[in-house]
Amino acid sequence: MKKMIIFSVAGVVVLGAAGGGGFAYYKLMMQPAAPAKPVVLPPKPIIFAAITDIVVSVPPDTGDPPSSYVQFAVQFATTDPNAVTSFTALEPIVKSQIISLLLNETGKSLQDPATRASLTKNCLDISNHVLTQNAGYTPPNPFTAAYITNLVVQD
Repeated sequence: MKKMIIFSVAGVVVLGAAGGGGFAYYKLMMQPAAPAKPVVLPPKPIIFAAITDIVVSVPPDTGDPPSSYVQFAVQFATTDPNAVTSFTALEPIVKSQIISLLLNETGKSLQDPATRASLTKNCLDISNHVLTQNAGYTPPNPFTAAYITNLVVQD
């Protein structure tokens, strides 16, 4: 009879341990996993390339002789330092094309905000085109924005 009690107690202990282990396993393993935190990369710094000190003579209005002066400067934004290096080498070409663009304007037209917005877009297109065509720059369009930093029309 003593053996029977010992086996019964041992059986209860084994069943209790198995039940407790199963319960612990269920609680630990069946918990929903914590959501993974998204990896946030630090933003790339913005680098600027500039065209400064452009001065051209333009007519005050359509049909007038050139008697007004325009002083102009623009900066181009990128996150690629190689684009600025390539731009520096090709700056005379970009500057020449921007001068040609300004010579098609008048003092009156440069006062119009729509003309300034168009001028900004055209300058950005010129800089990206020159880098792509002359430096074989890839990927195309390394500059993402252009900012007119100086526009003075003097009669």
